[in-house]
Amino acid sequence: MTNNKTILVVGGTGMLGKPVAQQLKADGFNVRLLARNPEKAQRLLGDGFEIIKGDVDDPASLRSALTGADGVHISLKGGPTEADFDRMDHIATRDIAQAAKELGVGRVTILSAYAVSEEKADTPESRSKLKGEAALKSSGVPYTIFRASWFMETLPMFVQGKNISLIGNQIHPLHWIAAEDYARMVSKSYKFDETLNKELYIFGPEAYTMGEAMKIYAGHAGVKVAPISTRMLAVMGALTFNTEWKGMAVLMTHYENWGEDGSANEANRLLDTPAITLKEWCNKRYTQPVNS
Repeated sequence: MTNNKTILVVGGTGMLGKPVAQQLKADGFNVRLLARNPEKAQRLLGDGFEIIKGDVDDPASLRSALTGADGVHISLKGGPTEADFDRMDHIATRDIAQAAKELGVGRVTILSAYAVSEEKADTPESRSKLKGEAALKSSGVPYTIFRASWFMETLPMFVQGKNISLIGNQIHPLHWIAAEDYARMVSKSYKFDETLNKELYIFGPEAYTMGEAMKIYAGHAGVKVAPISTRMLAVMGALTFNTEWKGMAVLMTHYENWGEDGSANEANRLLDTPAITLKEWCNKRYTQPVNS
């Protein structure tokens, strides 16, 4: 059963875009994807999606994908260089918003982060996201910005071998959110207009510091939490010319400084409170804890 609304998902094959595309489809929307490799996109998501070959850097394909759409969800990831962050988080967002306005697309939703503001623009990523948000707001197209906390799905990305790296002095409690809950909230936002022109903080049901969260994850995954300072990671990145490590050191220094300061009350009222806990999320992926 469909509701005849077509939603374009840009970044729909990514870790956080794919669940949104799947949830929109499950909720009856016609879901369209912009993908550089349509065959790969279909393998990842399966049948039932309209796939347009193209890229955010190609204005013609972007306009083709937006034509006839009722909404567009942006789930892009930039980096690790400053130019790459600007290209994806700022320029692509700007171009999508402008084209969406010109083509009469009803709304744009975008995944951002809780620590994006003038005060907190101390990294290439946060500066690029801030400029992208400003371009979206000034475009005149109705928007919803989702300021999400850390996703549970990012935890495996810190694993190397038998260790999970706790980078820096991460003292701030974080409301870890499951992509499944987030995707449900994004999909629901398209069903009514009260979510328009808002910045909504998306926080999970429980708060843990990064070290506490990694300890819970490690107990299920059979790995050991291995602390490393941001300075040490930056030095290692410089010595090995590893831009990923250098970028991660900058990112985690940013999160050493900034904790959550927004309220999820409005998002929870409009879109229902996230329910999946970190332990439940881990249990779905591992039969039983490896460590007690």
